[in-house]
Amino acid sequence: MSLRSISLTLLSCFTLLACSSAPIDPAEFAGKFKDKLTTDLRADGLKLFTYQAGLAEDQSKKDNAERSFPHEERMRQVAQDPREQRRSRKEQADSLEIWGKQVELGLEKTLEMTGYCREGYFELSRNIESGRGEIRGECKEGATEEDKQKFARF
Repeated sequence: MSLRSISLTLLSCFTLLACSSAPIDPAEFAGKFKDKLTTDLRADGLKLFTYQAGLAEDQSKKDNAERSFPHEERMRQVAQDPREQRRSRKEQADSLEIWGKQVELGLEKTLEMTGYCREGYFELSRNIESGRGEIRGECKEGATEEDKQKFARF
């Protein structure tokens, strides 16, 4: 299966998810989603974190040879009529919105499981791209002695 086929399949899945009113089910991404929470406890008790998430690589690097070059993609877009371009941009925006919600859900579940930000957090920055995302934040509560032992980075 080519990378282009996989991309279209994922885009279709994200579009279908956007159309449904049901909440996102984490089970749908089982085995397809990789994430990482990096904690940063400061000496003054400040608790920071970086949450990174991405789709797991299903295909080997050999599929890169089948992918079109960026200039080929731009030429294809220029050949499209304006209505098709608007529809394509709308689908991409919808897909990013769904992906952003999935990254948020992953962060919420991770914080809940680890107990890192028990009282919530302030979002410092967010970078959501197709297939990957990163959210940086600061916990609302300060670090306890238990937190310092549990989340100490080496």
